[in-house]
Amino acid sequence: MPALTENRASSEIRVAASAAFELMWLMHNAAADHVLGGSYTSQERIRNRYGEEIRAFWDDGIRGSTDVVVLAQRAGALFDLDLAGFFGRFDQAADDPAPVPALLSETVQEREAFGERLRRLAADGSLRARYLALLKAVWSEVQPEWDSTGRAAVVAESGRWRQRLQDGAGFRDVLERRQIWKGRPSFEDLADASAEDGRLVLSPGWFYGDIHVVELDGTLYLGHGIQAPDAGELRRAVATHVSSGLKALADPTRVAILMWLAREPASVTEIARQFKLAQPTVSAHVQVLREAGLLEERITGRSARLSTSEEAVRRFFGEAQESLVRTFRA
Repeated sequence: MPALTENRASSEIRVAASAAFELMWLMHNAAADHVLGGSYTSQERIRNRYGEEIRAFWDDGIRGSTDVVVLAQRAGALFDLDLAGFFGRFDQAADDPAPVPALLSETVQEREAFGERLRRLAADGSLRARYLALLKAVWSEVQPEWDSTGRAAVVAESGRWRQRLQDGAGFRDVLERRQIWKGRPSFEDLADASAEDGRLVLSPGWFYGDIHVVELDGTLYLGHGIQAPDAGELRRAVATHVSSGLKALADPTRVAILMWLAREPASVTEIARQFKLAQPTVSAHVQVLREAGLLEERITGRSARLSTSEEAVRRFFGEAQESLVRTFRA
């Protein structure tokens, strides 16, 4: 059954859990090239079993599955708390001729990749069947956990978030986050405008990462994962987070790209030309730097200009230091 729960307080901010968003995150996490620990521990078996298949399925250099939520919306299942309806209407959703949404939460390269995925699914029934089988297989791995624990937890958290909004808290207070996404300042204006227009949905997740941002047909979805690791899991999660972040600067090419962007903002195409690298290679390097919070991106038309700053680098090392020091006090 659809499970959209709305808060119609003066802010018009809604709260809604979503199994489709959970699946999107499972696909994203399973494509990671590092061991999943902390609150993601239960997903490590999915990464081990399906990670290689997920990374190779589209072979477009983009990690992520925002196409899944576009299809769920087209299937009328975006706010369902189980995926039977989505899976049952998957072919219908893939055949939908509607234009690809703006997906303002994604980079230019990601938008193009997700659009191409949707076009390929519409044109190729065999590809569609294989993708649906992969999505079902991944979901089947976690469905017992979702049915026994996750679904009830996100429903309860939705109620708490809704109550906080009704009590007058702002959406950043509910998310316990002053800044939506470091390195993406455009998200701040997008979130504020969406809240003002009544097109902001807060979505707590069981399998989500630290911050959840998806823009879909004019509505912005924000949220974060709600699982709280114990002290041992927290230390392992911090170790994974810090080492993954520092890995961003472990490659000389990425460091060189960062140094160049500190002097001159550029597009992925311009970086590829400057460093004489293939554009997919540059896109992969840029994604690592972006996920570490070392890059800022400004969208101008169909072009994205990437840059960095002394402040971003200081924040990067400062947060790594603070994460480590905080575990000594835990």
